[in-house]
Amino acid sequence: MGMDKKTVVLCDDHNIVRAGLRQIVESFGDFHVLDDVSTGEALFPLFRDQAPDVLLLDISLPGRSGLEVLKQIQSMYPQVAVLALSMYPEDQFAIRMIKAGARGYLHKDSAPEVLEDAMRTVASGKQYISADLTRLMIEEMAKDDSELPHKSLSDREYEVLLFIGEGKSMTEIAAQLSLSIKTVSTYRSRILEKMRLKSNSDLVKYILLHDLTPGGADPTKSAS
Repeated sequence: MGMDKKTVVLCDDHNIVRAGLRQIVESFGDFHVLDDVSTGEALFPLFRDQAPDVLLLDISLPGRSGLEVLKQIQSMYPQVAVLALSMYPEDQFAIRMIKAGARGYLHKDSAPEVLEDAMRTVASGKQYISADLTRLMIEEMAKDDSELPHKSLSDREYEVLLFIGEGKSMTEIAAQLSLSIKTVSTYRSRILEKMRLKSNSDLVKYILLHDLTPGGADPTKSAS
């Protein structure tokens, strides 16, 4: 195994699914499957020896559910990037898995190239969130204004968010705020992470949905 390869463990209770996943993941070239198991309980002895970079975790498992297993993994091995796999539509379990700490959620019918993109995304420390899941999360957040994610932003992050909503480039925002482009890019990354969104397009959609404008009331007064 090349030293630059990311390590992977597969957890699914169907033998054929695990065998297929192993073959597909190994074909990507930059991943190495350490092992595959059929239950959540079997993961922890493996992790004591070597925790992988990425865990492909089925939601429906015998015994403890994938959600329960995910929560324990997040507590004990927070460095492991968990990509949840399921036959359930995103509107049933995806948001719960993401809230519990999964870096991404993928339907088992997804094409191999989608799986590859998702794995590389979560392995790099980012979240993989599809356009459909982004929409669902925005709808979910809109149900309870007290929990809207933009309220967790600092004053400067909120300011950058509004400039992005106006369509300004990183260069324009940097000039406007007398900051370096690198610093503005860092703020953008923090905003996306805190709001669990993936792109500027997602941010613009969020701003439009919640009617956030530069002249509006600042909802982040309690944020530090």
